[in-house]
Formats: sequence, structure tokens, C-alpha cells
Amino acid sequence: MSTMSPIFDIDFQGRRPSKAQILSKIKAAIQSGAAAISVSWGENRLDLDYSFNARAWNGYGWIRAIGGDDIAQELNRAQARANNATLNLWNS
Repeated sequence: MSTMSPIFDIDFQGRRPSKAQILSKIKAAIQSGAAAISVSWGENRLDLDYSFNARAWNGYGWIRAIGGDDIAQELNRAQARANNATLNLWNS
């Protein structure tokens, strides 16, 4: 992963992590200020990085059927919902 931000590593051991477990760890990393995240489970890995210019997450790689791009799109949708809620508060 090529990034200007420090990489926040999340490593799962043992059984394959669920999507909910992965998202939980990623959201905690984001709340702590991470802009580049690497999630690994054995030889499987997915990477996420935040583009400050585009204000969007990009994802790469896989952990079984869980894709980095799918996680990035989910994070971008959540960010868009939060932004819309903020705009609605300002407009009311």
C-alpha cells in the first residue's frame, strides 16, 4: 500500500473473522484517526486508504468473500449518510 499516512495494522488470528468483526475493528481504527488500514488473516489481506482529495475510501484485496472495495463502498455510503444528516440539520 502506497500512502502518506501511517498504516494501522489489524491482524486476526485463528478462525476466519466475520464481516461484522472486520468492520468493528476498522471503525475503531477510523475513530482513532487512521487513514490507511491493513487487515490481515493468515495469508489473506485487505487494505483501505482514505483519499483526502476525493474524500472517499478505496479498498483492495480480499479475506475470503470479504472484499476491500466492498468495505470501502460501505464506509463511503455511511459517510454520505452522515453528511446528509448534517446538511438536513442545517437546513431545518
